[in-house]
Amino acid sequence: MSLSSSSPVPAGCPALPVRTRSAGPNLRLVAARAVLRLGARRREIGRLFARTAAAFGCPVPPLQVRSAKGLLAEYALFTREKAEAALEGGEDLQALERRLFAAALAIGSDYRLRLGLRSFRDAMAAARLIYGGLGIDFRGGQSKEVEVRRCAFAAVYTPQVCALISALDRGLVAGLTRGGELEFRQRLTEGASACRACVTGGRT
Repeated sequence: MSLSSSSPVPAGCPALPVRTRSAGPNLRLVAARAVLRLGARRREIGRLFARTAAAFGCPVPPLQVRSAKGLLAEYALFTREKAEAALEGGEDLQALERRLFAAALAIGSDYRLRLGLRSFRDAMAAARLIYGGLGIDFRGGQSKEVEVRRCAFAAVYTPQVCALISALDRGLVAGLTRGGELEFRQRLTEGASACRACVTGGRT
């Protein structure tokens, strides 16, 4: 899963007003951090693997590893292989992007309900938690700006693969924020020092 977008780049990234229902910590997010440390990370990567494979129209391949780190490495290679095949094989890329987006949207919406996300701040905290489990240093805040300086997929994906797979990122963020749109200005896979993006809209 990469952090980039094939969508048109916005002229600017406005800081939209955010409605926050509570200034206190979201205890479900606190608990989720603890659960992931106790071993749920592999299960969550497996769930993403299954949803992504279904979007590509194929089963999850036989896995040779047990660790979360090993599973993540296999996921990166699997998505690169499938994306390259789609790019080179004349597949309907818009239809594929819609399927990838829908798969991640369902995951993001499920997280939003399970974690009781009440605000945009909560959604960004959840995104940081989820992406952290995928080897991605996601940083987002009230300004709706997003920065990623480290990504486990950047060394594996080409810019073209990254742009296609980024439909997953857009779907996940849309699910967490109830419709927010993730739009990128620059990407690690294109040689930038960091991915930079903003989230517009959303009703979280």
